[in-house]
Amino acid sequence: MIKLDSLVEDCDISTQEGIDEVCRKITFKEREIDARLEDILSQQCQLEAKMRNIGLALGSLSFATDKSQNLSSMIGHTSQLAENVSAKVRRLDEARSRVSECQQRVHDLIDLQLCSQGVIAAIREEDFEKGAAHVNRFLSMDKNLLQKTADDVSGSITSVRKAVDTLEQAAEQIRQMVSQKFDEAVKKDDLASVERFFKIFPLLGMHDEGLDKFMNYICSKLQVKAQKELRSSMDIAKAEKRTTVAYSDTLTIMLENIARVVEVNQAIIENCYGAGRLIQVIAILQRECDEEVAKLILDFNKNRQIGRRVAQINDYIKNSGNTSTMGHYRKSSGGGSVDKLNAKDIDALIGEITIIHSRAELYVKFIKRRCAADLEKSAFQPEEKEAKLAKLNDLIKKSRLSTQMQEVLGTYLLFERYFMEESVLKAISLDSIEPGQHCSSMLDDVFFIIRKCIRRSNGTQSLDGVCAVINNAASCLEQDFTNALKSPLKAGYPTGYMDLAQSAFQSSIQQGRLQTSDVDQARTKFLTTLNNADMSTEFIETLWTMMADEVKLNFPSMTTREKEKLDSCLSLLKSVGDSLKALVDFGLQQLRASAIKPRLHPWVDQFIGHNHNLTEEELSTYEAGETFIQFLIVQVDNLLTMFKTSLTPRNYDALVSIVTTEITTRLERAIKKSTFNRLGGLVLDQEARALASFLTGATSWSVRDKLAKLLQMATILNLESVSELPEYWESASAAWRVTPNEVRTILALRIDFRMEDIKKLKL
Repeated sequence: MIKLDSLVEDCDISTQEGIDEVCRKITFKEREIDARLEDILSQQCQLEAKMRNIGLALGSLSFATDKSQNLSSMIGHTSQLAENVSAKVRRLDEARSRVSECQQRVHDLIDLQLCSQGVIAAIREEDFEKGAAHVNRFLSMDKNLLQKTADDVSGSITSVRKAVDTLEQAAEQIRQMVSQKFDEAVKKDDLASVERFFKIFPLLGMHDEGLDKFMNYICSKLQVKAQKELRSSMDIAKAEKRTTVAYSDTLTIMLENIARVVEVNQAIIENCYGAGRLIQVIAILQRECDEEVAKLILDFNKNRQIGRRVAQINDYIKNSGNTSTMGHYRKSSGGGSVDKLNAKDIDALIGEITIIHSRAELYVKFIKRRCAADLEKSAFQPEEKEAKLAKLNDLIKKSRLSTQMQEVLGTYLLFERYFMEESVLKAISLDSIEPGQHCSSMLDDVFFIIRKCIRRSNGTQSLDGVCAVINNAASCLEQDFTNALKSPLKAGYPTGYMDLAQSAFQSSIQQGRLQTSDVDQARTKFLTTLNNADMSTEFIETLWTMMADEVKLNFPSMTTREKEKLDSCLSLLKSVGDSLKALVDFGLQQLRASAIKPRLHPWVDQFIGHNHNLTEEELSTYEAGETFIQFLIVQVDNLLTMFKTSLTPRNYDALVSIVTTEITTRLERAIKKSTFNRLGGLVLDQEARALASFLTGATSWSVRDKLAKLLQMATILNLESVSELPEYWESASAAWRVTPNEVRTILALRIDFRMEDIKKLKL
C-alpha cells in the first residue's frame, strides 16, 4: 500500500500542478512495486524446488534418528562392559602387587640370612668389597617390612632380629675397617688402594665421608704439586724465555690440574656415588684452589711490584690534579716534578694480568658447565637443580678466587688506562709528517694503541673489563686526541690574504715575525690535521664495527642486559666519531674563511665590471679575448689544484662543495647588480653552463643542486621574450629554486623587457 502522506508532503494539492505532481509520484511508486512483485514471483520455481528437497530430507531425518538411538544403546552397553572389565583388571593388579610384595618379603628374608652369614666371612677374610656388597643389600631392605614379615611367620622373629643385629654390627665394623684402611693407603700414598676403598664407601652408606676423604687426599696432592710448580716457575720461564708470563703460566697449570681432577674422577663419582654429587666435590676443591691462588697472587704482586706501581700511578693522578685523564705533564702542589711511570714498562705486565684473569674465567666456566651437566643426569627435581646451581654460583662468587680476580681486574683496568693515555700522548708528542702523505704518524699510532688495548681487554674474558676499556678509549679519543686536532685547526690556515679575524697567524706574518718556511709549515700542519680528523671518522667507524663483532664473538651467550651495556659503551665510540665530523666541518670553515673567500670574492666581483648590454660587435670582441668565465675557471682550477694533492679525497670534495657554494652565492649577488640585454643574457647562460660543467667535473660529489639557482637565473635572462617564461615555469615548477617575486626581479634586469609585461606574469 502506497503511503500517500509521504508523497504529498512536499506538493501543494490545492493547485492543478500539485495534483499532477502527486499523480506522477504515485505512478512511479506503483511501477517500482510491480517490478518488485515480478522479481519475487520469478523466484517461485526455485523456492518450490527447495521445499520439495526439504520434504525429502525429513524422511531421511527420521531414519537417522532411529540409527542414532540404536548407536546410543550400543555405546551404553559397551561402556557397562568396559566398566566391568576395568573392575576385574583392578582386582587383578591389586593381587599382582600383593604377590610381588610377598615375593619381595621372601627374597629379603632369604637375602637377610645370606648377608648375615656372608658378611661375617668377608670380614674374617678381609674381603671388603664382598662384605660391603652384603651390607649394601641389607641397607636397601625395609626393616619395618622385615619385622612385619617375621611377625606374620611364626618362629621367624628371633632369627630375623638376630640377623639384623648381626648385620648392623658387621656394617659398623666394616665401616671402621674401610675408613682405617683408606687412611693407611693415604699415608703410604698408595693410589690404587685409595681408589679401591673410595669405591667401597658408597656401598656402606658413607657417601659424604668417602667424598671428603678422597678429595682431601687429592687436595694434598695438588698442594704439593702447586708449591713445587710455584718454586720452579721462574726457572722454567727463564729457560724458555717466558719470564714475562711466568705467573700466568703457573696459574694456568694450577687450574688445569684442578680441572683435570674433575674431568678424570667425574665418571668414577657418578658410577659409585650417583649423579648430582659434583658440586660437593667442587666445594672441597675450591678451598684448595683459593689457597693456592692466594699464594700465587701474593708472590706475583711482590715480584712484579704491583703495589709500588699502583701507588706510583695513583700518586701521579693525585699530584697532577687531573681526574679526567692521567696523561698530562703537570707540576705537583709542592712545585716538584711528578715521578711518572713509563708506560712501556707495564705493557708486558698488562698482558700477563690479562692472561691471569682469562684463565680464572675459563676455569669458572668449565666448573659451571660440568656441574650443570652433572645435575642434568641426576634425578633431582627442577627446583632442586636450580637451588643447587644457585648454591654453586654463590660458592664461586664468595670464593677467594673470585675476590682475587676482582682485585686483579681492577689493577688491570688502572694499568691499561694509564698505558693507553700515556701512549696516546706520546704518539701525539712524536707526531711527524712524511712527504707525500696526507696524514701524520699520530693517526695510525693512536688508533693502533686504542685497538690494541680494546683487543687486549677481550682477552680478560670479562665483559665488564671490556666495557670499561671501551669507555676509557672513548674518553681518551674525545679528550687527548681530539684536543690535539683542535689546536692547529683553531689557529686557522695561514695565507697571504688579509683575514685577521680567522687566522691567528696573519698578524705575525704582517709584522714579519714568521718566515715563509714557518708559514708553509703552518699550512702543512693545518691541512694534515684536517686530513687526520677526516680519516679518524673512518677509523672510528671501522674500530666500532670490528670491536662490536669481536666482543660478540668472544661473548656469545650475553644476556639482554649485557648486550644493552655493551651497545651503550660502543655508542660512546660513535659519539667520538660525531665529534670528529664536527671538527672536520669546523676546519673546512676555517679554510673557507682564510683561503677561499679572500680569493674567490675578488675574482667573482669582476663580473660587475663587464658590460652585459652587448652589441654584435662587442660580443665578437668579448669572445675573442679572455672572457670572465675563462678567467674565473682558470683561477678556481689553480686554487683547487693547490689543495688537491694536500687533502684526502673526502676533504677535497668537501672543499669543492664549499667553493661551489661561495661562487654561486657571490655570482648571484653580482648578477642582481647588473643589467642585461638579449646578447648579454645569452653570454651569461653560456658562462653559467661552462662554470657548472667545470665544477661538476672537479668532484665526485654531486654539486648540481648548488648550481641550480644560478642556472635558472641565467635561463631567465636568456629568454627572448617575457611570454616564454610561463612555459618554462610550468614544465619544471617543482624544481625551481627562485620564487615568483625573484623571477620578476631577475626579468627586470633585462633592459629590453617592459615592466608592464613583467607585472602581468601569472606564476
